[in-house]
Amino acid sequence: MLLKPNLLLNLFGIASTSEVWVRVTGLLLLALSVYYIVSSFNNLFIIFKVTAYIRCTILFFFSAFWLAGFVSPTIILFSLFDFLGGLWTYLELKKEGNW
Repeated sequence: MLLKPNLLLNLFGIASTSEVWVRVTGLLLLALSVYYIVSSFNNLFIIFKVTAYIRCTILFFFSAFWLAGFVSPTIILFSLFDFLGGLWTYLELKKEGNW
């Protein structure tokens, strides 16, 4: 998303763009990944608990955006992966006794 944003956009059937928002999104994702890595090295389970909740809500927000006509239905694919990742995080934390 940061270096070659149209590669991922085209993969999901979204039109190529030269707008900066795609790269800004890539930069935000990079920053979030650094937070996750630092949190994991320091056993900050609260960060993972909060993100598990938030990631599970993204599906509902993106579905509402689609139903309101703001985006195409392909956006649901992004949110579905995020939902599954949040659910996986929750299940793993619960299994390890960190929930």
